[in-house]
Amino acid sequence: MKIIRSSEKKKILRQLKEQFGIIKLPYLLLRFGKEKLRAYSGNLSTEELNTLDKNLRIENIGLYFAKQQTDGIRLTLDGTQLFKNQTTKNILNLNNKQAQEWLRGNDLDIKTNKSFKIFKYNNEFLGCGKSTGEKITNFISKERRVK
Repeated sequence: MKIIRSSEKKKILRQLKEQFGIIKLPYLLLRFGKEKLRAYSGNLSTEELNTLDKNLRIENIGLYFAKQQTDGIRLTLDGTQLFKNQTTKNILNLNNKQAQEWLRGNDLDIKTNKSFKIFKYNNEFLGCGKSTGEKITNFISKERRVK
């Protein structure tokens, strides 16, 4: 676990604003591994979190909301929910058939510019995928897919 300092948090927020229009990040940000970003809004101070991590080895704390990749930030399903009131860019509205396919974990054959896209169906955010230009790759974990 690594607590993200304000300078790095500003870079992450700048990237979220550029990609998705997100302008506020009112959470303490934590990095687990090289890529996983978690948002923490609890009552523990940074010193207390560091002490716990040092003595107990914290595996997870906060909400896993994004994965920071070399080509951008990919929001998790929970991340799209966390920022649904702020998201203004790269939203794709799905029809019923596309939404069902997406929730089953299937990639979608939608031609669009290469970037991360957030999916919406009837005011509900359904996650984030990556467009190759020809199709959009699904990242919904197996245990969260509709059978």
